Amino acid sequence: MKNLIKASVFALALAGAIPLMAQPQGGDWEFTLGGGGDSDQDFDQGGFALNGSFGYFYTENFEIAVRQSVNFDGRGTDDEWAGSTRLAADWHFLLGRFVPFVGANVGMTYTEDDSAWGVGPEVGIKYYVHERTFIFGMAEYRWNFDDLDDAEDNADDGFFAFTVGVGFNIGGR
Repeated sequence: MKNLIKASVFALALAGAIPLMAQPQGGDWEFTLGGGGDSDQDFDQGGFALNGSFGYFYTENFEIAVRQSVNFDGRGTDDEWAGSTRLAADWHFLLGRFVPFVGANVGMTYTEDDSAWGVGPEVGIKYYVHERTFIFGMAEYRWNFDDLDDAEDNADDGFFAFTVGVGFNIGGR
């Protein structure tokens, strides 16, 4: 029994140390689904969201993606449904099963009453559970530009957005 436990521990350690070819490749498409939320700068108001994205890897490190969010936004004075469509560019660091990434996005946020352009940085990590399947977490900070003449006010109106989900690489290879 003692040898079985030692062999199991060794096998698990070896499996974790040997990276599988769990990395995106140039020409791969990526599809993600997730859930998350957002919060104002003080983390005292927020909402929840359903998120999805569709991306393309130009190289194994560089991805362009379109992201869509539909959320119930509780940050304003009136609780309301909102949406966001963004174009994102991310750089991936290939570290075996773990693939951290950094990037930026630009797009439109819209509510029941109005809309605004926005921009912001993003950071995240993907963990490949299979060669083409991963779980991920991502955080964004967005500035909405509802008044292009008042840049100082816009800089104060940023908010955080968080997503966790699952993703798939399709094609390539």
